[in-house]
Formats: sequence, C-alpha cells, structure tokens
Amino acid sequence: MSSEAAPGGTAQQAGPATGHAPAQSPSVLAAHAVLTALVRAGVREFVLSPGSRSAPFVPVLAAAQAQGLLRVRVVLDERSVGFVALGMSRAALLTGRCAPAAVVTTSGTAVANLHPAVLEADAAGVPLLVISADRPHELVGTGASQTTEQTRLFEPATRLVVDLPADITADLGQERGTTAIMGQVRRAVEAACGGLSHDPGPAQLNVRLRPPLVPVPGAVLGIEAAHELPESGVWGAVADDTIEPTAGGRGPGRPAAHRPAAHEPAPVPGQPPTALAVPGPAERGLVVAGDSPDGTGALARDLAEHLGWPLLAEPTSGARGGHLALTRYAELLATPAGQELAAQAEHVLVLGHPSLTRPVSALLARTDIPVDVLASTPRWTDVAGAATRVTPLPADLTGAPGAAHLSGTLGLRPAPAGWSAQWADAVAALPAALEPGALTSAAAAVAVWEAGLRPGAPLLVVGSSMAVRHLDRLARPAEGPAPSAVANRGLAGIDGTLGTALGLHLAAGEPVRVVVGDLTFLHDAMSLGRGTLESEPDLQVVVLDDHGGAIFSTLEYPGALEAQVVERFLTTPQATEVAALAAALGAHVHQPGTLTALDEILARPVGGLSVVHLAF
Repeated sequence: MSSEAAPGGTAQQAGPATGHAPAQSPSVLAAHAVLTALVRAGVREFVLSPGSRSAPFVPVLAAAQAQGLLRVRVVLDERSVGFVALGMSRAALLTGRCAPAAVVTTSGTAVANLHPAVLEADAAGVPLLVISADRPHELVGTGASQTTEQTRLFEPATRLVVDLPADITADLGQERGTTAIMGQVRRAVEAACGGLSHDPGPAQLNVRLRPPLVPVPGAVLGIEAAHELPESGVWGAVADDTIEPTAGGRGPGRPAAHRPAAHEPAPVPGQPPTALAVPGPAERGLVVAGDSPDGTGALARDLAEHLGWPLLAEPTSGARGGHLALTRYAELLATPAGQELAAQAEHVLVLGHPSLTRPVSALLARTDIPVDVLASTPRWTDVAGAATRVTPLPADLTGAPGAAHLSGTLGLRPAPAGWSAQWADAVAALPAALEPGALTSAAAAVAVWEAGLRPGAPLLVVGSSMAVRHLDRLARPAEGPAPSAVANRGLAGIDGTLGTALGLHLAAGEPVRVVVGDLTFLHDAMSLGRGTLESEPDLQVVVLDDHGGAIFSTLEYPGALEAQVVERFLTTPQATEVAALAAALGAHVHQPGTLTALDEILARPVGGLSVVHLAF
C-alpha cells in the first residue's frame, strides 16, 4: 500500500503491490482539504443534500463522522437544508460560541434554494457556511446541465465568497494546492464568525469540481484534526479534536466574543456633534430589548435592574425575565395611560433587533429624548434614524459590574422610586386579555411559554407571525433566566421555521418544541421528512391552526377591503389537512380539545417527532 499525504491530513490510497498507486482525483483531494480545514477551524455540524457534483465530499464526510470529528445530517429538500444549518449555528450561539454549521449542496438550483436561509443569516447576524459544489469555469455559459453563475447568487448577503477553481492540486501540486485551499477556507470561517469585521453572517465556498468525482479504489480519507495554528490570535484553539455522539452543543468552537473593546460611545455617523449631548443625568428611562442571537438580552436585563427602568423585552430577546420586565407593553403604549407614561420618559436604551409592534417602533422614533442604541455588531437597529448615539458593546460587559460600568459611561442614573411601579400598575389595569380556561390561539401560545419556564423544559422555537406576537403580548417574564427562545426575526419570514428547529435540536442535542401557525407549518412541513437512515428527532411542533394568516386581521386591511377579498388574497386559508400531512411525515399527532388537555401534553417530555394540532 502506498499513500499520499498533504497538509490537509491523510489521503491514503491502495494500489497494486508491485506498482505505483493510482493518482487520487483532484476533486476528492479538494473536498478533503476543504473539510479538513473546516474541522480544524471548529466546524462540527454539517448538513448535506444529495447530488452528483457534491459527491467528492461524501466519502470524506462519512470517514470524518466515523472518526467522531463531525456530525452529518442528510436532508433531501434544499429549501429546508439551509435553515437546518441555520438552526445548528444558532445552537452554538446559545452557548456563547461561534461554530458555524456548513451546508453542502450540488450545483444549480440546489444552491439557489438556500437563498432565503442565507438572507436570514445575513439579517440576523448568524454565522453560516455554504459549501456549493460547482462545474468547472469552462462550462459556465455553455448550456451545460445544472450550471449557472453561483458566486453571485447571494449578493450582497454574504460576508465573503471564495471561488475555488477545479483541479488546484493538479495545477499547483498537491502540497501547494492543498495549502491554498485550506487558507481560503479559514478566511471563509473567519468571515462567517465576524472575528475581524465584528459582523457575523453567511460565507460561501464555491468549489468547482471536475470528474472523476469518486475516490480511487481503496482510498483512506480520514482527517488529521490536530490543530496546526497558534493557540492564540485570530483563529484561537479548537477545544477538542473529537466530539461525542451525544455531546450536543458542548462541542468545540470559538467564543462568540467578536465585539470591539470598550470605549466611549460613538456618535451615529453623519449626525452633528450636538446629537451626543444627553441633557442631564437621565432618571426616568426605558430599556427595549429586541430579538438577539448573541446574548445581548442578558445585558439588557442587567441594565434594567441596575437602573430600575421598565424592561420592554421581546420573547426572543433573552431578556424576558425579572421583576422589571413587562407584558402587554405595546398594548399599553397604544392607550392614553401608556402615552402619558411614555411622555414622562427621559431616555430609551435599545438592544437587539426590536421589530414586533408599531407602538414600540413609534417609541424608538422619538426625537425629543435621547435614544441610545447599544450594538454588538455594525448593523444596529434604528429604523427611523432617530438614534442619538450608538455604543459598541465589548465582550465583557455582562452581569451587574458590566451594567454599572456601561451606565456610568453613558451618564445614566437609577430611576426615582415608583417609576417602574407606575408601568407595572398601568399594565395590571388593562382589561383581561384571556378568558380563563378557553382554548384560543393566544392561550395555547401562552401555555407553550409557561411549559418552557419549567426546569428541564425543551428549547423553544417560535414562528415569526402571530405566534411570536401572542408571546410578546402575553408571555409571563421568567423569575430566573429567560427561556432560550429562538425565532427567525432577521427578515421575519415564515419559511424555514421547522428546519431551523430541527437544526437547533440536532446541534444542541436537546429536545425542541416549536410553536407555529398553520401557514408557517404548511410552508415548511417537508423539513419534518427524513431519510430511512436518519435518526428521528426529539421535536414537537405545536400548530395554532386559525385557518390562514390571522395576522392580517390585526392590520388595517379588513377595514379597507371586502371580507372575501381579504380572505382569498391575504388570509389564504388552506385545504390541506394538517393532521393528515403530519401523520404522513411520520409524526405522532395529538389533537387536544381543551386547554387542560394541552397542558397535560406539554408537561410530558418531548421524545420523538410529534405534532400537536389545535384548530380554532
């Protein structure tokens, strides 16, 4: 037996005992180099959709999984696979690590089907790696099958696009070619994590592959996972070379501490210096916490509790907890009493990406009081352009010391006695929102949230339409840490929610419960399908079936359009039987008829794939 070795690890191959070993396919060598570099950079979660052009990755992935170096999930539908990878990346962020998942596809429309997930990763600031197999350059524009211009598909959403030409190891020699490939892969991982740009998001490795696409007979394609980079610096160190099959989200990866060092707050670019002036030490303030994948929500809660300011925290902010967090705050802001309270506010702090309600958007658009945005990435939320200043958040501002330091830097002062109580009392004075014991869409969503507050509860994923708005209005703040609730609020689409939940489960190694409306379920139902050789997930989907897009009933359209027009063109109730479809996809189906029956289901551990269908 003879072998070829390169910086990418081992690529041994068998040959005749008395002759030279056949040369390994350059395409297989390229795939081996790409995957070796990814593993060494801390990437452990992979999702693959089957296809011919991406076949060189298959034997290397299989060998590396057998070594315990990575995990692979095979997903048929490329429309789902990108969101599965997105959910995997989110699982790492929940543990404070940047460990982007990688999605591997064949060429052509397979790559295009990833576009919604790439856009969501871009808008939400979630690291994601696209490994797109491609045809050689000479076939582009010739009418060759499954061949298009893949490197421009995702513009401008990607942080970096690397276009690796075919046969690099043949053109440069195996050692130089492998080194070149691995260097480009490391750039892509760094771009996805935002280690230098402080702007995490998607990156694409477009790998052009020429036949032969299979390894030579007897090839051994294991990966040498030894970390060859310095223990400190840009790349850091990989915590472990292998992962345990049940390690869940505790595998290797770099800390997601990609924010700049602490310094004085910076003005919004383009605003005059006078915009920096905060008129006196603020006392009556509000903290607004929006959706956040990176732990900013914990700081929002710390700031509110340090200052004694009411906390307006969306359910996926990671801040919805403590005695200062309010329910029904958007509803309150729309009332005369709430508007009177808001008029007394002297300062607003904004963290994360608040986007759920118009009253909060109106609050953030005020120009008569300072609006401070505290940002962990360069893409801060300031829709109205009213922000007084933007403060980059350093990585170490956590806990009470961090809140005290930041409050002092911003010139803030704790609220006078009774300020937060005024807000809590005003919320308590609102009319009852739920009829006791009635099984409604809102009551079911609240029941899911309450179940998530119990010890050992599954991770929670929330659909981006009415489900998250029910929780924003009514979810009780946690007494302890806020639940780990995830939603795709970057672009707030309903597509890919189930795929995201599946990816979160696979990477975290924990059960996941997802609550969605019927349209969100139908939009992504095929994410629940799986191959016969893939494991059944511990995933429970609670479907709030209100016969179409109920969110439109909360907007201005019913008052401006005929009811039949609204129903057909906006609400769009579907003829598909949710329970029958769920059963066909292999899910255990439950259809509780009362709130008590729903609570009993939610109290049980989540095991296997199940769908709880609630028709209203």
